[in-house]
Order: sequence, then C-alpha cells, then structure tokens
Amino acid sequence: MPRVIPWQGGCNPEFPARAVTRRRRNRMHTTMTTKWDVKVLGSVGAGLLAMAAVFLWRDLQVPRELLLTVAACVAAGLALVRIPMTRGLLGPIAVLTCAVAGGLWYGATKQELLLVGLAVTLAVSVVTLLRSRPGPGEAPDRVRDVLSWYGLTTAAIAASWSFYFHYLTLGIAEDNVARRLVLTLGWLVVGVALVLTGRQRGTPVMRDAGFAFVAIAVGKALLYDTMNLHGTLRVAGLAVAGALMLGAAWLTSRAPAASRSA
Repeated sequence: MPRVIPWQGGCNPEFPARAVTRRRRNRMHTTMTTKWDVKVLGSVGAGLLAMAAVFLWRDLQVPRELLLTVAACVAAGLALVRIPMTRGLLGPIAVLTCAVAGGLWYGATKQELLLVGLAVTLAVSVVTLLRSRPGPGEAPDRVRDVLSWYGLTTAAIAASWSFYFHYLTLGIAEDNVARRLVLTLGWLVVGVALVLTGRQRGTPVMRDAGFAFVAIAVGKALLYDTMNLHGTLRVAGLAVAGALMLGAAWLTSRAPAASRSA
C-alpha cells in the first residue's frame, strides 16, 4: 500500500480560504449597512432641517430673507453627507439653486439680510467643491465636477455683485464712478487665473469656469462700463481689461495645456 504522509501544517488547509471568504462577507455587510445608515440618517436629518425652516418662518416670524441662509445650510449638509445612490449630486445642485435664487432675490429686493445667505452660500460652494473631489480608487464624475464648479462660479458672482452694490454703490462710494471698474477687473482677474490654472492642471471644468468669469466681465465692460464711464476712466478700464486678456493669451501660448484629468 502507498504510504500516506500526514499534513504537517498544524491546522486544516481549508481554514485560510474560509477565513478569506468570511472577511469578504463581513466587508460587504459592513459596506451595505454603512450605506443604509448614511441614507437613513441623512434623509431624516434633511427632513428635520426642512421642518425647522418651515416652523422658523411660521412660528418665530423671522424675516423671509433668512430662509436663504437656512437653505444654504441644508445644501451644506447634503454636500457633506453625500447620500448613496445620488452620485453626490444633491449638494452641488442645492448650492447652484441657492446661488441663482439668492442672486435674483437680491437683485429684485435689495434686502440686506440676503447678503448673509449669499455669503454662506459662497462658503458652502467652496466646501462642496472640495467634497466633490474623487476619493482613492474613485473615478472622476464629470457631471458632479461641472455642477460644483458652476455652483462656486455662480455663488461668487452673485455674492460679489451684491456686496459691491450694497456697500459701494449704495454706501461708501456712491458718488465715485470709478467703483464701476471694481467688479469688471476683479471678475476678469479671477477668470484669467482660473483659465491658466485649469490649463496647467489639465482640468477643463476649471478652465470653463474661468471663461464664465471672463465672459461676464467682458459683457459688463462692453454693455455697462462703456455707457456709464467717460473720458479717462473709460479708456483706462478698457485698456487694463485688454492688457489682461493679451497677457493671458501670451501666457497660454508659452504654457501648453496639461493632459486632461477631468
């Protein structure tokens, strides 16, 4: 008869395979329960915040303008929680909605309390953009990146225009017509910086956001500044804007775009 040599490993060789299978099952179970817990807690939290906003307006008789601040806080919660099965889109969509609604609301009413909500919306848009970055091993989401960047762009434009109008046009620089160049040149500088940085990093959505700033700055220069500025200020404003654009073109020609990453 052939000699049977007993296994000398000290334990059943099937145990390691069973242990690996058990660990995989535990990880899957943990992942599923984590997603479920986040979904339940996030949904309940968002619902409670919405109810708080309703009762805040109805019972405490607070100004309606503070609802923009509450909405921005809700958007922050959606961005931080990132509810499963939504691709993390709820936060960027909420931020973009708050930015558009807040800007139009202030443009129609010029209420000072709306400035608080616009400032909070701008801060939340920055947090949302940071949260939209893909994690380790996670593929970039083009739609989420676009919504996050344009939420930040819209919030920045709405907040900067509102603060400019309230504190310069209606405030300390009411009689100084040179203030009209502040937004034009500020938006243009930000836009050029984003375009150049987006090209350097290979981030098309950042570049597109920069061109949005450039477009609104050039539109303001052509449609508003040329009609409301005269003499030296009009010439200086157009000359500085043109010089910035030419400088950006020169820098772009000397720094080729990086490989696309988003």
